[in-house]
Amino acid sequence: MKIKKISLVTNCYLVYDEKTKEGFLVDCYNATFCMRAAEEEVVKIKAILVTHGHYDHITGVAALKEKTGAKIYMHDSDIEKIADSMKNFGWLSGVTVVPFDVDVALKGGEVFDLCGIEVRVIHTPGHSEGSVCYVVGDTIFCGDLLFRNSYGRYDNYDGSFEKLKKSAESLFALEGDYRVLPGHDRETTLDYERKHNPVLEEI
Repeated sequence: MKIKKISLVTNCYLVYDEKTKEGFLVDCYNATFCMRAAEEEVVKIKAILVTHGHYDHITGVAALKEKTGAKIYMHDSDIEKIADSMKNFGWLSGVTVVPFDVDVALKGGEVFDLCGIEVRVIHTPGHSEGSVCYVVGDTIFCGDLLFRNSYGRYDNYDGSFEKLKKSAESLFALEGDYRVLPGHDRETTLDYERKHNPVLEEI
């Protein structure tokens, strides 16, 4: 398995099998940049995994699905945000998200195979009610739940610090260390955040 980071406003990640050259994308802000990354690696995108429904994570999803036919995976609670610029915060940047249909509505707890790669879904509300983390091998794609030495906003539509803190605790309770790839900023590790992330110190 190989992971390629695509950074433009948001960190998006191309995950693929190096032998079959098939893979999936975690979040998509700009379809052109994501397609370019896939073409550079000669990878066919079979699925788009959405961590949550804010505009900077989904603006390119409709266009990418049109180009690739990829199936879209997204938590059921965030589907309402897709076509609502107030709820997906597109209005903040003057961005209108082109609506798209979700092929697989997630609940959390699912384990499935994509392109020969096992994906585990953990429902982690707080930044958004439908936020999820995708666990792939020793890597966690955490969206905007955690950042290095920080954590996601919760002062927004359906955000909740109490839920965010519990979601962080659920990740910290996982056994062993993981590479943590967030939706913004640089990567970190679960062990590092267990020791240094301020989310557990806040009241």
